[in-house]
Amino acid sequence: MKLGYLALLTCLATFCSNSIIAATNAVAEKYAGEWVINVAETDLLREELDEKPTVLGGPGRVSVSVLGLPIPTGRSKVGAQSPLTAADPAVLRSRTMFITVMPTKIQIDYPEVGGVDAKEVLRKGHYRGRDSKWSQKKIEQKYKTTERKVAKTWSIRGDGRLLAVVTIKNPGSKKRTFSRVFDKSQ
Repeated sequence: MKLGYLALLTCLATFCSNSIIAATNAVAEKYAGEWVINVAETDLLREELDEKPTVLGGPGRVSVSVLGLPIPTGRSKVGAQSPLTAADPAVLRSRTMFITVMPTKIQIDYPEVGGVDAKEVLRKGHYRGRDSKWSQKKIEQKYKTTERKVAKTWSIRGDGRLLAVVTIKNPGSKKRTFSRVFDKSQ
């Protein structure tokens, strides 16, 4: 009885590991390697920033004062916890990237970016405040901080180029979307 149970568990473990390896190989075949930005294609996707000032002095902000003293409007002013501004994600700052696909993580190296942003590791599922998932269709990561929400997506277009889309939403402002197109290096 115990020998049959052990054989069944071994068979099941072998099947699961083979499935994971096959899925990893399919994702690696599409995404792994060196990618170089295609400036012409990226410029075609560039969005113009809408910087029109409003009558009220900002998006959704109303300030009321009587004799020069501000009166609370009931809205909290929760903002950044740090006086430093958040840097744009490394995919927006680098012209090249190296993607390495492993069974439980994807590593993206940005050789032109220095410091801790030079390497990004996406771990499947929820890990340290970041949610990452991937399939043959796309690689996706989402996270939020006290000052913004960020969503990053990498997908292969019909022409074989890699499309990286970064969406940044700051509280009290419009969502901004940045797109970059990369060609696979030979």
